Amino acid sequence: MSVALAVVDSESFGRFWGAYPRHVAKQDARKAWTQLAPSAALVDQIVAALAWQCLTDEWIRDGGRYVPYPASWLRGHRWDDEPVNATRVSEQTLRLARASKEFLDS
Repeated sequence: MSVALAVVDSESFGRFWGAYPRHVAKQDARKAWTQLAPSAALVDQIVAALAWQCLTDEWIRDGGRYVPYPASWLRGHRWDDEPVNATRVSEQTLRLARASKEFLDS
């Protein structure tokens, strides 16, 4: 792998890792990321999927206990998931959830 490609791969993985709410088994996640070798468009799609999945009941419930490991999420192409029974919440609730996530991440 060239140095330039390694830097881009590292940056795109960092973007994924920063968006993913469960920071465990980082080396396994990096291996899954490298095998996936996502394009810039796919990285955007992955991060967009995480934005709504992080707000689902499964991922919020019990302090994120049911958030899959990042490598499993990547290997399962979970960014292709669609919200099945998405609970409709008010914009105020969404703002509060986002603010809480930002606070916990800082």
